[in-house]
Amino acid sequence: MSNSQFSLPSLPETLQCSPNKLIQIASNLTETKTSIPSVDKVLEAIEQGKADQLSQLEWIYCLHAKPKWDQQNIDCASKTSDAIWKIAISNLWLQHQLLWRLALYHGSQEKQALAKSLVESFDVFANSDLLSHLLPVQILRIISNKQAGIQLAKIACEQHLSQTDILNKIQGILPVWIPLFSEFIDYISPYFTTITSPKSQQVKWLLNCLDTMSDSQQIKAVDYLLTNVANDIATHHTLLVDWLRNNYRNGENWYKLSDSARQKLREWIGGINYGDFQKLVDILLNKLSLRDFESNQLRKRRDFWVDYSNRFEKLRILLPQTSQTAIGYQIQGDVDLLEDDGSDPTEVCIFDFGEWFVVEFFRGRGSETRLFPKNAQNQQILFGQSTLSVKRIRSLGGYKHDHVFLWQVFSRTWLENKGILPNRDTQPSTNPTEDKLQERKYKLERWKRDIESLEQEARVYMAKQGNTFSLHAHAAIPVV
Repeated sequence: MSNSQFSLPSLPETLQCSPNKLIQIASNLTETKTSIPSVDKVLEAIEQGKADQLSQLEWIYCLHAKPKWDQQNIDCASKTSDAIWKIAISNLWLQHQLLWRLALYHGSQEKQALAKSLVESFDVFANSDLLSHLLPVQILRIISNKQAGIQLAKIACEQHLSQTDILNKIQGILPVWIPLFSEFIDYISPYFTTITSPKSQQVKWLLNCLDTMSDSQQIKAVDYLLTNVANDIATHHTLLVDWLRNNYRNGENWYKLSDSARQKLREWIGGINYGDFQKLVDILLNKLSLRDFESNQLRKRRDFWVDYSNRFEKLRILLPQTSQTAIGYQIQGDVDLLEDDGSDPTEVCIFDFGEWFVVEFFRGRGSETRLFPKNAQNQQILFGQSTLSVKRIRSLGGYKHDHVFLWQVFSRTWLENKGILPNRDTQPSTNPTEDKLQERKYKLERWKRDIESLEQEARVYMAKQGNTFSLHAHAAIPVV
């Protein structure tokens, strides 16, 4: 390879200056003065109405040096801080500097962030009609309070804001990393439980907040809610109960709740469903032309099942056409028409009691209660099929109980033997006398004959319909 030759770059001559010449050049320079910011200069400009002429550098120096200045000018500390906050009302840049530093002072315990006199004069700014409604101002009003978490939750509820909403609104205005904003989520349920009569918007706010939480945060909040909120709130806000039922009644979340929280959720769900059952009975008594003994039977059913209200996990109501026509659409929820199969007119209620399905026939011959074990087939038929008839249900069999004389006493024992217990604090039944037992025995024999006849009719009817899966009925009448 041939040797390459490169040309050398030409460099300018190095300027040769003697020390004496450099001294001469320096002596010919004009004298310059650097203006050093001072608190006094800033305050003087404010007093002269020239605050708009102050530079951002001067303001920063003023805020930085104000604590030391206050120590040297104790009598003027508060007055001058008031004046600075008044300027901030119309100076957005200064406003941002002060609010940010005030948040650090309280939220991160950075006491050097702002002079104490400026901290104490914040109300001059916060009470301005132009600013008092702003979220950052409202937050800074409560940030130093021992109950800041609860108070921030109150602000969030009033403005329908979740934690994410708050962070988005204060981004760039207040430091979002201060502990209050991360801890605030722990105060949502505690604040909600302090509301005496929450409105629907407040319930929606609560649910929105719960939906934005992490799994662990949500479980903690739900557990607190269930164990601390009043039961009447659940009665008036089915939206809340529905959310809890959908998210916590089934699946792994159920087992992450405390025992007391699970018990309360059972009571809430049961209370809502029993309320629908009670409402149905009351409407039927009011709208239908019932015979006295039929009305009495309905009242007794209503009063009996109130002792099991905590068990009502789900409710389905089936109405004959005559009842549907009479009551219209006054009943909400899972309500369907009974298919007419020639049976005596009766309303039917199906209760989901957890491990058992309970079927109540309100009127007509038989007028029994039936129990079915909770399995996939019974679930699909009793709650999944859109059309059911009295004979169709009776053909399923199950365990059955009467509603003849003294039925409440024996029905309670029957249910207890199946593991279905009444609510806590329910008073026990009194033991009937021998005479009453004899009267019941006589009436029970007649009911047995009626129910056997009705079950035979049901089997014949279903055979004609081409159904062959009818089950053998289990008599469940205690031996007297």
